[in-house]
Amino acid sequence: MKFSAVIFAAGASAAAVERQDVVFKVSDFSAGCIPHSTQCLYTFGVLQPGTMEQTPVKCTAMVGSNNDLPEVKDGTCENSSRTFTVTKSADGLTLVVSQPVTPSSNQTGQHFIPNSELVTADEPNAMVQSYNGPTNFDLTSQ
Repeated sequence: MKFSAVIFAAGASAAAVERQDVVFKVSDFSAGCIPHSTQCLYTFGVLQPGTMEQTPVKCTAMVGSNNDLPEVKDGTCENSSRTFTVTKSADGLTLVVSQPVTPSSNQTGQHFIPNSELVTADEPNAMVQSYNGPTNFDLTSQ
């Protein structure tokens, strides 16, 4: 009986730590390059759990590209101090949302998007890349 209680307590503690690591929640995430264009669009909603915020802040970036999803250095979020970046690596993309907490510090959360969630479609006269993964996910502390 004591052994079961210890395992239950350890599991509950681990779940509490995981919840604390969630900095932002992303909804309606999409990313894709526009056929016959040099532009790709990232768009999503973001909100901070544990606050009074109930409506996600809309974040977007239209970025030039060669039909592959590009990096974003200065993505903005409407009516908010939040910003976002997308960095590329050989394994995929990393989305980072940042929000100022004080004049000298930011609160950030990140999510890794593996290459397996990126697809390249053979459009007429164009090969374009887009995101094909979950539209809702958590951003966790770095």
